[in-house]
Amino acid sequence: MLGLLQLTVFVVGAVLLGLEIVGSRVLAPYFGSSIFVWGSLISTFMAGLAVGYAAGGWVADRRPRLVVMAMLILISGVLVAILPLTAAPINRAIVSVDFGPRLNPLLATVVLFFLPSIFMGTISPYAIKLAASSLATIGNTAGSMYAISTAGSIAGSLLTAFYLIQAIGVRSILLSLGATLIALALVLLIVGQLWRRRADKLVATGGVLALLLFGVSPLATARTLYEKDSLYHRIIVTEDDHVRTLRFDRLRQSAMDLQDPDRMVFHYTQYLHLALVFHEDPKRALFIGLGGGSAPRRFHKDYPGLAIDAAELDPEVVNVAKRYFLFQETERMKVQAVDGRIFINKTPHRYDMVFLDAYYADAIPFHLATREFLQELKRKLTPSGIVVTNIIGSVRGADSKLFRSIWKTVQTEFPQLYVFPVDGVANIIVIATQAQERLVKQEVLRRAQELETQRKVHFPIERFAHSYVLEPIPVDDVPVLTDDYAPVDGLLHFSAW
Repeated sequence: MLGLLQLTVFVVGAVLLGLEIVGSRVLAPYFGSSIFVWGSLISTFMAGLAVGYAAGGWVADRRPRLVVMAMLILISGVLVAILPLTAAPINRAIVSVDFGPRLNPLLATVVLFFLPSIFMGTISPYAIKLAASSLATIGNTAGSMYAISTAGSIAGSLLTAFYLIQAIGVRSILLSLGATLIALALVLLIVGQLWRRRADKLVATGGVLALLLFGVSPLATARTLYEKDSLYHRIIVTEDDHVRTLRFDRLRQSAMDLQDPDRMVFHYTQYLHLALVFHEDPKRALFIGLGGGSAPRRFHKDYPGLAIDAAELDPEVVNVAKRYFLFQETERMKVQAVDGRIFINKTPHRYDMVFLDAYYADAIPFHLATREFLQELKRKLTPSGIVVTNIIGSVRGADSKLFRSIWKTVQTEFPQLYVFPVDGVANIIVIATQAQERLVKQEVLRRAQELETQRKVHFPIERFAHSYVLEPIPVDDVPVLTDDYAPVDGLLHFSAW
């Protein structure tokens, strides 16, 4: 009986942490993957466990029977197994009402995961009650059970994060976790009736069955060419009429016109060519963030003398760009699947242009926005090298704090900054140069017109240059971002609760 109880707390611990890890992927398509999402998940599971521990001890003292514990596990399994059906409509309902970037994920995690975590939390105190043979050894029994449960949690966390998310997808993981608990509950129910006849073989069979149930295959969705959970995103490629779109979680990242693959579907990518105003004859450029690869692919086509490197954190994104978005490496264009900051520190090259396009609308990699990162980046620029950053936000008003904080941070390392809000969308192009003299707006317009006239640039960059921001950017109320202090999530979402 003791071995069966130990197996039980191990499996329940594994499922619990597996559910918490995959929970982030359940929420990400609707609420992103910011610190608010993770804070909501951790808090909800901890609260559920606290309630479960208390409730499990109370019930165990009054009905210390194996069949009762089996029913608690069975209920947990059913609650987890129905998540693939309930999660999407619940998340959509919360998004449609919109309680704000903090309350949205918190409410979703409570609705989806609080009850399963309560019922799973009841199991460890219940197992301790059933395993305890005397008060003299209750401490050892409790310690052993919690140690085994924690070991299960570690195993479930690693298995889910390192293998399952990449191997079988979110829906299949949820079904498998639920099925594992249901199978374990059925084994316990059988053993509860037959334990006097020694049910060791049944226990072993139940464990094998539970493991086999992890192999449920994911379902395909209509109009979707590709869908996979990588280490960093839920990657989705869809096709609507003649436009193919790449999404990370719920956000569009790149698009390609199938009838004209060289057309820049996202307007902000055309504004990137304003870089030529500030460095007319670049020899080497770096793109941090690849997406579908449309921007580096167009630079590769338009500027034959330009060598291009790209650093993309997610190797699966690189594969998708090559498979679905016509991105091809050549002698002049290479890509590495590596974090942009790691690439900067390792590359032997120096760049005339660096394009930083790795920020999202709902979260940004803070380590690519700090003063220390800019210092490292600056060391890899040529003397006239420039940095072009795409920021999603607003120059003024309630949603401008992130932009102004990044502006203030970049100002600490680069003497000249130029801001070009993209017409009609929330993108802001910031160009930082090392020049001591500032280019006035008329000079920027003149250079842009000259590049167009000489057909060195194939976009109407003179029109784009008219968005040049002349007004001072107020920065007194925002911090300089550093590796030690970079509250980017709060700056991004500060205006809503």
